[in-house]
Amino acid sequence: MENISKYLKKNFLISTSKTLTVSLVTLLLLPLIIKRVGLELYGIVSLTLLFSGVSSLIDLGLSKAVILLSGENKISENKVVSSALYINLFIISILLIIFIVLQMLSIDILGSDLNLDEQNKFILLNIGFSLLVLMLLNNLCRTILEAKYMIHIVNLTLTIYTPLLYLTIFIISFFTNQIVVYILIPFVLTLLMFLFNLSYIKIKTTIKIVRVNKETIKYVLKRSFAFLNIGLINSMIMPLMRYIFILLVADVGLYALFDLSFKIAMLANSFILSLATPMFAVFSKEIKANSEKMTKVSYKIFYVSIALFLVIIIGYYFFGNYFLHFLNLERNDTNLLYTITFGLILSLGTVAIVEIFYRYFLGNNQLTKAFLLKLIVPVFGIIIFFVLKDLELIYRFIYAYSIGLFISAIAIFFAFVFNNKWKKTVEI
Repeated sequence: MENISKYLKKNFLISTSKTLTVSLVTLLLLPLIIKRVGLELYGIVSLTLLFSGVSSLIDLGLSKAVILLSGENKISENKVVSSALYINLFIISILLIIFIVLQMLSIDILGSDLNLDEQNKFILLNIGFSLLVLMLLNNLCRTILEAKYMIHIVNLTLTIYTPLLYLTIFIISFFTNQIVVYILIPFVLTLLMFLFNLSYIKIKTTIKIVRVNKETIKYVLKRSFAFLNIGLINSMIMPLMRYIFILLVADVGLYALFDLSFKIAMLANSFILSLATPMFAVFSKEIKANSEKMTKVSYKIFYVSIALFLVIIIGYYFFGNYFLHFLNLERNDTNLLYTITFGLILSLGTVAIVEIFYRYFLGNNQLTKAFLLKLIVPVFGIIIFFVLKDLELIYRFIYAYSIGLFISAIAIFFAFVFNNKWKKTVEI
């Protein structure tokens, strides 16, 4: 338990440093970038990054399965990782075939109304697909590091990635406004991050790619399918929502505001998530032997999360508008961004508070319960989206998503409380 405590403290400090660094760089550089390249070109960069966000949607639950199987010790870590890699390569092959067929059939994935010329749209799609493939492999690297209690290394690379992305865009803006250059920047930086993660795993761990038989691959795949439904719910909502939004509004400038609201809200709530994120690997290894202690740890993290949430909400309420003015947006855009971001911080923060309970369910292999609790978000989100039909599209998306998150967070909290009360009753 002492080692776990040190691990959590180390990760929290690094994760907090990451959030502060990214927030500071975003505050300083993003306004300069938008001023130099314009809101529309920034929206194109954001659209390119949308592809990397889809990677977690289509890994078939492999990321979570690798961590859980590493804790079970039924098969060696090398075989688990190797099986996951082979499955990933198979997924990439299928995606490549589908992508080529779609292009041959001239199916416009981004929609025909998007205010972007055909040549640049073609480049964006192909670079975006390459970024998707790269992120699938990179996600496996991150999963290995998390399973080995090295998630702080993942946070370190992410601490460098965003400032480097913004700094590169800012410097390049003095030399060219060619769209293709800005589309390439995220891909090049992601490639460098992948190579670093790969090298670190090779140097600091004993993980190796080994031969595996069909039975082992089937076993890993079966486990990953158990996480698939959960993974689809967790990973598809945000990318799908962004994709539908860009199809409906067909305006990269408005999409940039939509994307900015999520970036700011997720930055704010990453402080809270940094407490719970590393606990999945801990739960998967410790929960069976130390169930009562893990429950106590969960409640402690929950209380600290509430305190952080209150600080964030109060801080944004009083100072959020002031900081948003640094983005040098039009007054109407600033007011819109403040409103939708506040709603997202509230809702995402509520979910972040109970994230520790959700990861407890995952680590305890209560996957059906975890799936149903997360299914609440899209189900209620869709219903509320149609209920709010008189609102502007951007408000409909944000409010529907936020209310779905609130309901899910409440359900997760009570599910954890009742779960532990029932367990104590059974023990008595």
